[in-house]
Amino acid sequence: MNYIVLSHVAWEDYPYKRMLELLPDRGEVCYAGQLTPAQQLRCGIRPVTLPEIYSMKADEYTLLVSSPYWLPDVLALQPAYTVALLEYCPEGEDSKLWDKYSALLAAKADLVGTASERLYLEQNLRRSGVVYLSGDQPLSYGLLRREEVLYFLADYEAVWNRALIELWQPPRAPGEVPDWQDIQRRHRAEFYISMCGLMPQQPSVHYLAASYLYLCGDESAARYLARSFELMLLHDYTDCLHSHYRFFSAVETKKGNLELAVQQYEITAFTAGERARVALMKQWLDGGEAGQELLRAELYRVNEDGAAAVDILSRLPGREAREQLLLNYTGTSEWEKALRLYAELEAGETGGAENAALAGGAASGGGTGIVGSAVSVGSTGSAGSVGSAGNIIPAGGPAGLNDGQLPVMEGTLHLLYGRRHEAIRSFLRSAVADQGARQLFAEMADLEEAVQRVRGRAKGGEEQT
Repeated sequence: MNYIVLSHVAWEDYPYKRMLELLPDRGEVCYAGQLTPAQQLRCGIRPVTLPEIYSMKADEYTLLVSSPYWLPDVLALQPAYTVALLEYCPEGEDSKLWDKYSALLAAKADLVGTASERLYLEQNLRRSGVVYLSGDQPLSYGLLRREEVLYFLADYEAVWNRALIELWQPPRAPGEVPDWQDIQRRHRAEFYISMCGLMPQQPSVHYLAASYLYLCGDESAARYLARSFELMLLHDYTDCLHSHYRFFSAVETKKGNLELAVQQYEITAFTAGERARVALMKQWLDGGEAGQELLRAELYRVNEDGAAAVDILSRLPGREAREQLLLNYTGTSEWEKALRLYAELEAGETGGAENAALAGGAASGGGTGIVGSAVSVGSTGSAGSVGSAGNIIPAGGPAGLNDGQLPVMEGTLHLLYGRRHEAIRSFLRSAVADQGARQLFAEMADLEEAVQRVRGRAKGGEEQT
């Protein structure tokens, strides 16, 4: 396997050197930036400039990407696979911008890795194929020999190696959790269960045990969650209904107790929107098998388990399920899928053969990605362009999305695919007031500046602005 490393720091500060040593079936490894001759000799990695990367056959490489600002290049290069290495926002960067585009990078990636447990748990609730690049197990979980060097693998290092090997194997069924991910979740659950015995009065330890047991489908999650909630109240943390008690509704949903799950969610429903959602949940509860499947998906969604909701909704027929799926794609930052699905919904509603064909073309994943096809619905131009009437997003949108949300998604993807003028038109449509337009254009300028900064490290060493 061949790899290209796209980092946001110089080689001296790159935090994943050990992970590079453990790459399976390691062929050529290239680093976008500068390395001294001594560094090259020591690590066996070749430095490359950005123009050199674009001259390489990217479909023969896996990209290891640790900055969201490489996303335009990821989309342009179309590598064999993309591995997103997610990190907290570095000092000096705009955290909102970093987090937004990190989420989009993770949605695009074939595999996500992170050394942050918070990010690891968040990503587990959004998708499968997530590796935790840290651990607490002192034992060796395998050996790896590379030439004359023998590596003793920690638990997470063995998982990292296995996850990369499986990238090149036949794809799993949609929503299927790979064995290595289930093993790592169970390791984390066992660790926190042991910590509960050592720290019986710490609510966060019990909550983490409950979280991992929930992800493993273990019914004992309810017991650890109950203890965590009790300890929170004993410590006078009375604002834990949303953060702790609502989680019971997801646990009971996984156990199949939908009526109890709705009752538990209702206790946490304070706003008008949440109370309206409760009324809809009760309708679905009494709506037979189809309604109860929609209810299960919604209970997962309100608990931020988008991965479980998408798994259910992607198998359900009917427009209501598709609209709920659109909401979940939006929430998990899978915006390309969201826009494609919206185009399909609009094509089905209008019955237009041309629209349906274009939506189908978007689903096939052409060379320029979803925006290159789906946004052309209604346009007389070629795929990848937007004509004067070529916007798939009208002023309104499906229930649950505000008027400007879909055009912002459309414009953001235009920008990432290098279609700046189309992005501006989408942002103008999304802006209800002039202030909204200024905010979007300011973000666009910030993103372009950040992209140029990260690219500058791979352009012969001088930072470009």
